[in-house]
Formats: sequence, structure tokens, C-alpha cells
Amino acid sequence: MMWVLVVFIVAGATLVAGATISGTRPDFAALAEKHEQQTVNDRRWLHENPELSNRETQTQAYLRRTLEKIPGITFIEGDWGTGLVAELQGGLPGPRIAWRADIDGLPITEDPDLPFRSTKKDTLNGGREVGVMHACGHDLHMSITLGAIRCLAAVRGQMPGTLMIIFQPAEETGDGAHDMLAAGLFDGNRKPRCVLAFHDHPTIAYGQVGSCTGWSTANVDGFRLTVKGRGGHGAYPHRSIDPVTLAAKMVLAFNDIVAREIDVNHHAVISVGFIEGGAKNNVIPSEVKLSATVRTHDEETRQVVKAKIERTVRSLAESVGAPEPELEYHFGTPAGYNNPELVDQVREVFSRVLGPENDITYLPGMGGEDFARYGQVVPGFQFRLGVAPPGQQNTMSLHSSTFNADERAVGLGMRLVAEVLWDQLNR
Repeated sequence: MMWVLVVFIVAGATLVAGATISGTRPDFAALAEKHEQQTVNDRRWLHENPELSNRETQTQAYLRRTLEKIPGITFIEGDWGTGLVAELQGGLPGPRIAWRADIDGLPITEDPDLPFRSTKKDTLNGGREVGVMHACGHDLHMSITLGAIRCLAAVRGQMPGTLMIIFQPAEETGDGAHDMLAAGLFDGNRKPRCVLAFHDHPTIAYGQVGSCTGWSTANVDGFRLTVKGRGGHGAYPHRSIDPVTLAAKMVLAFNDIVAREIDVNHHAVISVGFIEGGAKNNVIPSEVKLSATVRTHDEETRQVVKAKIERTVRSLAESVGAPEPELEYHFGTPAGYNNPELVDQVREVFSRVLGPENDITYLPGMGGEDFARYGQVVPGFQFRLGVAPPGQQNTMSLHSSTFNADERAVGLGMRLVAEVLWDQLNR
């Protein structure tokens, strides 16, 4: 009895100090090994049964059934759409932290010849039938989360605090995080101290994990533009106002905005991905439509780029006597910011579990991720889990029909996530 009491006091003192010692840390390597096959089975079912954004009803049902079998799990009911929110309560007092996994698939037909290859099909809003695939690895996000929860549930009596688990729909459309927060996800006493997540990444080898401190993903904005002119015969362009050449000038001018008007220390991208106008080679049309994506990191640059695009399209149209263009500009998913203090804390776990040589860093990117919305409310950190098979770091891509993650990442990932969450709950 005396020995037990002493251990309790030491453990308690360690928790107050904000760290765990090896004698009180569970053996998550052994727990991950115990639950790995079950978690691989989860991954394969989820991979074989992907669903598009806001249609994840079977996925939601599978997650609920699975969580119901894990001891200590309770559900937080709410207007989560096709998402799901649960909690794992520890046996000791401690902080409340959140973990998020996204759950939707993409309208892509899968290529790899896997025994659990997706053959699912769905119909887009326009009526076109498409294949559906977890081409962004959300099947890994979900299954590794389930595996980590199994590991933590096995030691919940020793676990301080409360883990909030967010299975979020509609990441691919950028709506899911916004909708769950608007429904009250972090309201009142549900608000966590911090929120964490990972994204599998095929540019990082299996066995490695990547971190980026500060800005990590971009604001995902864009616009639709209708360039107006005065149509006419292609043989007599002087009698027309040609919206085709005007649109071409605008596209080149957008490049000049980035190259000559934005501070090189502040990242920005304007990419026109769609342009359409005219129906016949000798007819000058009356209008041209185009659309673009706009990426930035900080809020000031975000607003500056919008203002410069508005100025550019108006002034170029005025310079040739064209009607004022119709510009529809929209702000989308905000840029992701990884809290520096949180990054440093989690990287201590990476180095301990994987070795410092496998704890790598990556540069900020211009892709988007709606996990950023949680980080606007509480400190957040989303890291990258390497899933590239040996020698294939530069041959695979997310959102590709040939994306095929190294499945060994399931066992390693569930251990790593459990270790990270345990460390945070003990701070």
C-alpha cells in the first residue's frame, strides 16, 4: 500500500509539472500492436466504402457502431450533419483537448488493383455519374484515429482530462469545419485547450513525420469574372470591343500583380483555371467568362490581392471602352496556422517515438485545409504523417486515382497519435 501511495504522489507531481515520466507512460507500442489488425480492417472497410461530402451516412454509421464497442466512449449529440462527435473521459483530472479526423471521399475512380479497391459510384449535382475514392487518405485519418482511441481507452483509468474526438464531414468542399463550429462544437464548456490532427502525405516516407511552424496552408479564395465587350465579325475587329483580347490582358496582369505588386516575403498565387468565350472562329463574342483560385497566407495580403484584382479588371476594361466587368469574389477556407508552442511540444514526442532523424520539417504550402477554422478558435497543429512506400516519395500524389498509401502507416500512426494525445493530456 505504501509503495502504491508513493507512486501516486510522484505521478501527480509529474502531471502538475506538465510532463510524463517513462515509468508512468503506457506502453503504446504494445497497445498499437494489439489493436493493429482490427484497425487495418477498419481502414480497408472505409477505403472500400467512400462517400462524397455531406453524403457520408454509411461512414457515420460505421464510425458510431465502432465507437460504441470501445469502453469509455460517450457521444456528444448535436447538429453535426453527417459528422460525429465523441468523448473519452480519463480517470484523472486534466485538460480538455480535441482531435479531428475528416471523413469524406472524392469524385475519382480508383486505379490501383487492391483487394479492397473502391468500386463505389455516385452522381454529382449536375447529374454526372462518377467513381468515388478516398484519394486524399481520409480512410487513414479515420482508422488511425479509431486505433489511437482503442489504445487510450485501454488506459483511461490512468489518463488525465478529456479527449474530444471530431469526425468531420465535407473537408473536400471546405464546409465541414465551418458548419460544425456554427452548430456549437466549441461552445461553452466544450471548448478545448487545443486541437490536433494529421494529414497523410505521399511526399514523406513511411516512418517519418513532418511539421511546419506558423502558416502552413493557404487562404483558399477565388473569383468568377465576366469580361464584357461588343461582338462583331472577326474580319472587322475595329468595329467591336473584343472581350477575348481584353480577358487575355487581364490574365497576364494578374501575374504582374503577384510578381510586381506583392511583397516577396508574403506568398500569393493567382491561377486562372477556366476561360470560355465565343462559338466560332470568325465571330468576336460579346463576353468571356473566366474563373480563378487565389491563395495567400496572412490576412493583410489576402485583402490587398482582392483590391488589386478589382482595380485591374476595372481599369483595363475602361482603357478600351468596354463595359464594366462583372466580378464575383469569394473568400473561402482560411489559412492554417500551426501554433509554435504546440508544435514544439508535439515534436518532442515525434523525436522520442520515431527518432530525431525522422522528425522532419516542411515549408509552408499554398494548398488549403479547413482544419484551419478550428485553429482560429483555439491553438491548433496539423502535422503530416508519411505514407509513401520506399522510394516513392516523388511518384504519388493526393487527389490522384493512383494514390496508394503504405498500409504500415496504420500501426505506426495509431501509436504516434496515442502518444501525442497522452502527452498533451498530461500537460
